[in-house]
Amino acid sequence: MMTPSDDARGYGSYFSSAMQRRMEIMLRDADRLFSLGWLRKRLWKEFRSRIGEVAAAEYYDYARVLQGDREVRFMWDFLSVCQKSLAEIREVTENAYETQDLFQELLDKREESIQEFACMPLSVTWEHVKDDDQSWRKFARRLSLDTSKRKPFFEALDRISVITDIICHRAAEYGLDVDYSTLGDYDSAKQRKALSDELLARVIEGLCHHLTSKSSRTVVFCVLREDYGYTDKGMFEDEKAKSIISELERRGKKVVDCPKGTLTKTMGNNSFLNRHIDEWPRNNKFTRFANALRRGIREEMGK
Repeated sequence: MMTPSDDARGYGSYFSSAMQRRMEIMLRDADRLFSLGWLRKRLWKEFRSRIGEVAAAEYYDYARVLQGDREVRFMWDFLSVCQKSLAEIREVTENAYETQDLFQELLDKREESIQEFACMPLSVTWEHVKDDDQSWRKFARRLSLDTSKRKPFFEALDRISVITDIICHRAAEYGLDVDYSTLGDYDSAKQRKALSDELLARVIEGLCHHLTSKSSRTVVFCVLREDYGYTDKGMFEDEKAKSIISELERRGKKVVDCPKGTLTKTMGNNSFLNRHIDEWPRNNKFTRFANALRRGIREEMGK
């Protein structure tokens, strides 16, 4: 499965550099920024609490309650469009063409919606909203009260969040029967994107005692191969290894380079490196490094 690429987006000639950065952040972190089940639950719970405090009366100013302060207005606008986009998305999931990748179609729709969303002035600082009780309130208090701008903002947010939930294996929550067997490529690509060179260098920095030779770089490649789908040895030596080494040097760590041909030579001299890491000799120095590196990456990505 293909995932959105910088070339495919082709922002350059249309948007400012600041806008491009916002789009990049939203697209890169879409699963986190738009998985909003926590927000729906939190807002509904508080909305019910606030409404429950108002006694029923024939001539009470209920409009003031529903659209009073900015936090209540945010709750009302957000909740009033929840799942408004579901009917449209349901048609896509239930009538997918056999020759078309459903998840790629959903990813394309989400990317288009995120571009639209990022261009809305109201979406500025959305990337700071997270699963706590304060960030959404700060966002709500900054939000314009202009109805003409708020309506498309909340509708776009609903559409993106529903698509994101489906992509993130939560289709059943919407009563949708979706086959996730073809989603492995997207999940792997998402993990690869999260595994930045900076993160890798941060983990390897604490394991430099394992980097005693050029051949030890092969272990890094093998971990990336097994857990994150990297398969190109030449690209690893030409780009990935150099980038990691550069990041380590920036952190004050001196390590030897990984010259061309190192991986092929090392794997030729140690044939077990061509097998899955779990099949390597238990007490081998390469195995100890690989296991430590895998643990470190998983711990760092889980933060």
